[in-house]
Amino acid sequence: MRFRAGELEFNATVAEASESPSPQTGDPLRTLTIQFRAQKVPMHEQALVEAEQRRSGGLFSLSEAGQPDLEWRVRESTSSYVGTEPWGINHHIWRIEQVERIACARLVIGAVSLEPYDYAEAVSDDGVLRLAARAPISQTDLDALSLMATAVPVVRIGISDTPREMTCAYMWGEHPEGLAVVVRCIDVHDARLTLDSATLPDDGLTDLIAVLSANGVLDAADLAGLRLRRHAARRVANIDGWPL
Repeated sequence: MRFRAGELEFNATVAEASESPSPQTGDPLRTLTIQFRAQKVPMHEQALVEAEQRRSGGLFSLSEAGQPDLEWRVRESTSSYVGTEPWGINHHIWRIEQVERIACARLVIGAVSLEPYDYAEAVSDDGVLRLAARAPISQTDLDALSLMATAVPVVRIGISDTPREMTCAYMWGEHPEGLAVVVRCIDVHDARLTLDSATLPDDGLTDLIAVLSANGVLDAADLAGLRLRRHAARRVANIDGWPL
């Protein structure tokens, strides 16, 4: 296989190959161990630099026509000098992973459809997907979002068409072109306690409101008032004022 990293192009042999489904899209992602030789010192030094600079991506495998085919990140790299100076050769071994670029064209939360202009997502070590999106929204959809259940099906069009059951929170405000919203959704998952973090159920306020309503302590007007107060508290002055 032929690869390109910045200005460095080289032929490499594949020593190991494996494949596993992406935790974000379900598509197969490849992991390779590649080996190549740097016969001259400048190429060897350039390879050392590129291995460090391509930790997050930017390494491309090339098609037969010499065009970028797949993108990779360098996870591990080693080199060794084989032979006796000045006739030896530097051998490089890179462990590389296929990069999956995520672009969400449309985010469907329950019955609300958003077209994000700002989007980010990540998967934790235990496989829990978290996403955040910023998007314009109509008053009708904002009202629907404010009445939505805590856990809803979420579809990330352009990434995966498979719905995920997620808990969602939102904030809203005015945008130069109208209303806009920031949403944060997290996979519904079992609570866990570890040394580094704690993921616990919510504080039970939703359950308390449901119990009070079922027992007639809260009527429809009370519930509507609570929702309005909660919705008003989620309004922010600058909806674009922080990075996702």
